[in-house]
Amino acid sequence: MGEVADRQRKEAYLDLLGRHGRIAPAIARLYTPAGEDAADLEQEIRLQWWRSLAGFSGRSKASTWMYQVALHTALTFLRRRRRRPRPDSLDRAENVADPAPPPGGREEHRRLALHGALARLEPGERALAYLMLEGCGAEETAEVTGISANAAAVRLHRVRARLKAMLTGEEEG
Repeated sequence: MGEVADRQRKEAYLDLLGRHGRIAPAIARLYTPAGEDAADLEQEIRLQWWRSLAGFSGRSKASTWMYQVALHTALTFLRRRRRRPRPDSLDRAENVADPAPPPGGREEHRRLALHGALARLEPGERALAYLMLEGCGAEETAEVTGISANAAAVRLHRVRARLKAMLTGEEEG
């Protein structure tokens, strides 16, 4: 690549990060507990965006392409992590129920409840839930995940119903 092409690629990348960079930390938080793994995954997503930028043809929206790369990277990251020995899970906060509402009030309690419900979903369901929460419809979800729009609509409906059941206490954990 020449100097001009390098500069154009860097400018395009920085523009994409400026418009849609929030996808990386959101996906990282969705698929990893807080801490070093989340930071590692976020960095890996950004690296994969950079590496695959040359292959982005512009046939889909930039955000759709970035969701695809981020979700694929997160699922690959999870598969690699499952092969590593896991630390003792007794110190993980998600295993401890806190009956008192958090100090942040009602909204904070709702946010934490939603994050807890999302953590209980399977990785593929989590991806669908995230896209739904981001306002993606069946068409964009289908494009991101590589399934048909009808299948996306059905799966989104099921995930929405499952989350609702978890949040209203109708589904056991």
